[in-house]
Amino acid sequence: MEKNTVISDGDKLRLIREKYCLKQDEISGNDITRNLISEIETNKANITKNTAEVIIKNLNELGKKRHFKVTETVEYLLENTNSQANKILSEYIEELKAVAICKDDSFAKILIEIEEFLVNWDITSKKIQVYEMAGDYFYNKNEIYKSVLYYEKELTLIDKNILSRTLITVLRKLSMVYTYIDKYEESIKCCEFALTHFRELPKEDSVIFRFNRALCYKKIGKFKQAIEDIEMAEELVDKVNKVSTYVNILINKSNCLYRLNTYDEALSILNEILNLIDKNDLEKQILIRINIINNYIKVENIEKVKEELKIILKCLKNCTLSIEYGQEIYYEMGKIYKYVNENNLEEEYYLKALNLAEKQKNYTLVNEVICDLIDMYSRLNELKKMNDIKNKVFFISSIIESINEKIMFKLISFYSKNGDNFKTKEIAEFSLKSL
Repeated sequence: MEKNTVISDGDKLRLIREKYCLKQDEISGNDITRNLISEIETNKANITKNTAEVIIKNLNELGKKRHFKVTETVEYLLENTNSQANKILSEYIEELKAVAICKDDSFAKILIEIEEFLVNWDITSKKIQVYEMAGDYFYNKNEIYKSVLYYEKELTLIDKNILSRTLITVLRKLSMVYTYIDKYEESIKCCEFALTHFRELPKEDSVIFRFNRALCYKKIGKFKQAIEDIEMAEELVDKVNKVSTYVNILINKSNCLYRLNTYDEALSILNEILNLIDKNDLEKQILIRINIINNYIKVENIEKVKEELKIILKCLKNCTLSIEYGQEIYYEMGKIYKYVNENNLEEEYYLKALNLAEKQKNYTLVNEVICDLIDMYSRLNELKKMNDIKNKVFFISSIIESINEKIMFKLISFYSKNGDNFKTKEIAEFSLKSL
């Protein structure tokens, strides 16, 4: 019998009789009627505790006489179909936990089995567990769209009138992963729901929701609203025990001030951050100094840009960048080298950023880098390299099953100016098929 089989009371009795080669009147004995056994086996009656005790007693007596060992128990007979389904799902969940770190497709295969099983067994508590585990698994695999799908499934099952750790956790996760696929409004809604519905929201959670909402406001250009959230998060955060969170809040505050052309204030905050972070955390040092450079670029202080760039290059020689931050650092370095008119280094860092972003499946950044590479190749009229980028755009668009209109327009503009009607038509037709 398969591990995911749920057995009715009637099937249990029938299988027991077949196992031990018994008749209905043999397991009924003198305490219950054979007719009752027949009704149970045809699922017209359920097994009661008294009936279960009688059946097990008779089985044990028969076992002694005929020399077979009875493995069934009263508890087994009383276990209803819902309890069995719960038990099976608990076992499945343990299997998922065991294979979550495996690099093969074990997790995905077990998840398919579970979802097929859940079609017939609507057990909410187990569904919530499974969907959250699936969301976490696909998030860690950088399959963000799948991750969002399962977190959304989980959210639909949770009681939203009660402040629970489960609800807070899935809202936090969704507010984060939505930003990775450019669903900023959806992320904002998650944050607003948590912040407006629950007065007793723990401070740490309030900080995260305000921080995440600020990130989204920044992405959609609402910098003043972002700063409002950031400053409230700044007041609530534990600055002693949550230094990393506090630093991230300050970084985003400086970014918003930068966007609002308040460069002196932004620089002041960035220099404060340099004093807060570990001097040995070279990756973080690089990120902050890149932000400092961006402010100096805006005020056209080329000497300060070059001074900070030297420090960054020294840090880069002495540290190994993580994929998570490396993609952003390389991208920003490419833009800095564009400012100082070093085309070879600009391209080198853009390509490094593109490589890491593709590995991370960070398609938002992939598109941003490609836009800048197209601008660069257009500026330098690099036909061969533009063809390579065009092919990469087609490949990535096929993977994510959508097109970036801005990129397509840039490509069409380039080939039109170069009089290449064939490639202009090719891009237009590819775009139309992808819509």
